[in-house]
Amino acid sequence: MNRKLLLSAGISAILCLAVAQPSFATPTTITDGYWGGEDHGYGDVIGRNSWFDIISMDVERKDDFLSVTINTNFAGRSGSYTRLTNNDISNGKGIAYGDLFLSDTWTPDESASRYANDNYLTGTTWSYAFSLDDRWSNTGGTGTLYSLTGDDSDTLLSEDFLSSGTFRNGQEIAVDTSMKSSDETLQNGSWNVVADTDSTVGKINFMIDLTGTSLAQSDTIALHWGMTCGNDTIEGEYAVPEPAILGLLALGLIGVGVSQRRKT
Repeated sequence: MNRKLLLSAGISAILCLAVAQPSFATPTTITDGYWGGEDHGYGDVIGRNSWFDIISMDVERKDDFLSVTINTNFAGRSGSYTRLTNNDISNGKGIAYGDLFLSDTWTPDESASRYANDNYLTGTTWSYAFSLDDRWSNTGGTGTLYSLTGDDSDTLLSEDFLSSGTFRNGQEIAVDTSMKSSDETLQNGSWNVVADTDSTVGKINFMIDLTGTSLAQSDTIALHWGMTCGNDTIEGEYAVPEPAILGLLALGLIGVGVSQRRKT
C-alpha cells in the first residue's frame, strides 16, 4: 500500500473514532489541602490520622455520570468509633460517612491559610448533595441526589451528629431528608467502600447520575465530603477537560493529507 493510501486509511480511522467516541474526562486527583473552620489548633485532622485522615479524591465526569473516589483512612470504619459513652454520637451508632456535596463553582473562604476559616456560613453555597441510604454501612449501597435550597435549612452539620467532645463543627455533612419534597429528588446513584487490608488507606466510591442538573454541562464541579464528625474534610474544584483530543488529531491528519496532495 502506498503512502497516499496509508494516509487516507489513517485519516478515515481517526475520524471514525472521533465521531464514535463519547465525551470522556480523564480522572483528576484533588489532594486534601483543605482544613475548614473550627480546627481547635489540630490543623488538618482532629484526632487520630490513622482513623480520620482524608488523603485525596479522584473525580471524573463521563457524559452525564460523575464518579468520585475518596481516598481515606476512614474507609471501612463507619460506626466503629464509640469512645464517647453518652450516646451523643449519632444516637449511639458511631461516626459515619457523610453525604457528598456538589456545586458548579468553588467559592471557599480564603481569609486564612488552607481555608481554616471556611464553614457553612462563609464558604461555598452547595447546590446539590448525594445522600447515602445507610451511612453506617461498610459495604455501600444506593443513594439519592437532591437539589438544595442554598441557605442550609435542609443541611445537617457536624454538630447535628455530635454534641460533645472535640470535633470540627460548622461543616456540611448530610442532607436533612425530612426537609425535602419529591420535586427536590433528582436522580439515584450508588456507592461502595473498599477497605485496604494492607494499608490504612481505603476508598469510598460514588457514582452519580447528573442528568437534569446544571453539573451535567458545567465546565467546573465543586465538591465537599467529610465523615459525620468533620474531623477531616476535603473540598476542591474539578475542571472538566475538553473532550476534543481525537477531533484535533483528526484535523491535524487531514491537514497533513492536504499538504501531501499539494506536493503531488
